[in-house]
Amino acid sequence: MARQQRTATAIRPRPAVGSLRSWLRFLAGFAVLCAVLLGTSALDATGRWGVLILAAVLLTAVVMERIRHPSPLPDLLRRLGLGRPGGRALAVAAAVSALVVLVFPVTAAVSGTEILLRPDWPWLLLGVFAFHGLAEELVWRGYAFRRLREGRSFRAATVATMPLIAAAHVPIVVTLGPAVGIGAMAVAAVTSVPLAYLYETGRRTVWAPALVHTAIDTFKLVVIPAAALPTFSVLIIVVSLTLPLLALAVPPGASPRR
Repeated sequence: MARQQRTATAIRPRPAVGSLRSWLRFLAGFAVLCAVLLGTSALDATGRWGVLILAAVLLTAVVMERIRHPSPLPDLLRRLGLGRPGGRALAVAAAVSALVVLVFPVTAAVSGTEILLRPDWPWLLLGVFAFHGLAEELVWRGYAFRRLREGRSFRAATVATMPLIAAAHVPIVVTLGPAVGIGAMAVAAVTSVPLAYLYETGRRTVWAPALVHTAIDTFKLVVIPAAALPTFSVLIIVVSLTLPLLALAVPPGASPRR
């Protein structure tokens, strides 16, 4: 009985973000999570310290969620999107991710160069998955989309999430220049749709979107020759804008639980 009560508490509908007061609370929470995410990643954006970035973001998200709705830790983690994922969503995410990483052999073939993995690529892969996969998805889907989805349709919640995610990528314009920054903002905004879809069809968990998100950022695992950089820059943006949309062609199956 106690377990059933905890489950009911975890999935009970929450008040939608609608009034001025609720919007201010929502935006304040989003600002805090973004500050932790961007602040920790600014110390090292290579992915080597991704596990520590994830730990900082997760701890902040758990504390914020516990203040909003006190619950046992397992319920808090499920609410944030770290519950048991759906197999269909994971399979789709794995297939899309496999297609995304084909950008490297295609770049090598087109540019006539060789793209090599960095010596420490296994550790980098773990860091990229922890940072770009789980930590960012906890903020974008586990917090922002989930909160905006309460009382809204999928389309409305996704549209409302887009400008927030795009704005969070504005610092890239300053650090890496307008071309890279605008490209990153466009990718973040467009992929909001398929990644939110994977989040919902994956039982409202961040695991499936985290796989695709990681695949998009696997360029940190390789060394791109200078001669191949122009080709790769164009291809990675095109691939990141288009291939994740293939997830939308897969039927969702059973409706996700709230």
